Amino acid sequence: MDSKLLKSIVIVIDEGSIAAAALREGITASAISQRIKALEGMLGEKLLIRSGRNVQPTSACMALMPQILRVLEEVQVLREINPLNAASGDIRIGAISTVLSDEMPLIIRQITSRFPQVSLSIHPGTSKALFQQFQDGELDLVIGVRPPFSLPKSLQFIALETQPVGLLSALTTDVGCAPLIVYQRQSWGGAECWQAAQRINQSGPVLCELDALETIAIMVQNGVGVSIVPYWRGLDQRFNGLAFQPIDKAGRTIGLLIRNHQIQHPVVKMIETCFGQSQ
Repeated sequence: MDSKLLKSIVIVIDEGSIAAAALREGITASAISQRIKALEGMLGEKLLIRSGRNVQPTSACMALMPQILRVLEEVQVLREINPLNAASGDIRIGAISTVLSDEMPLIIRQITSRFPQVSLSIHPGTSKALFQQFQDGELDLVIGVRPPFSLPKSLQFIALETQPVGLLSALTTDVGCAPLIVYQRQSWGGAECWQAAQRINQSGPVLCELDALETIAIMVQNGVGVSIVPYWRGLDQRFNGLAFQPIDKAGRTIGLLIRNHQIQHPVVKMIETCFGQSQ
């Protein structure tokens, strides 16, 4: 049985609704509902009583809960016996695109030089998708945007860098007339940028919306439109003829998502050092 099915029922009961559980897990409400339905099918029991937007556990669910919690505890123990308990073996790191281009080359050089017994596996993705992979035990570490919700007590987010958010335009573009290329509002970093755009009334007309900062920069460079984006170092290094105007105190925080027992691990410390060197 997939442990994430068990974890989902626990979180739903803890939060009191499918929607709140989905927000905490960083996935859709329909995905949570599908997990609960699958678990009910496997166990042959109805687990939840739905009342509007809220849910309550059935008596059968409460009877099963001690066993469910015991299984999840055992799974967590197994996950903690992983390569990150020693600076050796395979370590799987998830990273967003701007980290891959800006900091990851230095991180890879430093870790492989300092810890030659470590085999790194780098996995690109959005912060939201990487968080889910991390929760499911598919990644050991994630470098991405700060989650917009409270983390479970077993996890920590170590802030590494705060990037200012501002208006990105080509030097030859008339900002007042240019359409807006939107950094996807459903992404964690994009939501912060959209809030900043609204504060300066830079919210339309919208040309398109996408979760790909490098592609947005290319479009802006070619005079297609303007955009509200976070400032990452690759803007200066790889794109010419662009102007970036910061918006008040808006910013997105990039950091390291880890499990509590990893806080003092040498690879974690090395990543923190690499971010400090690259700034």
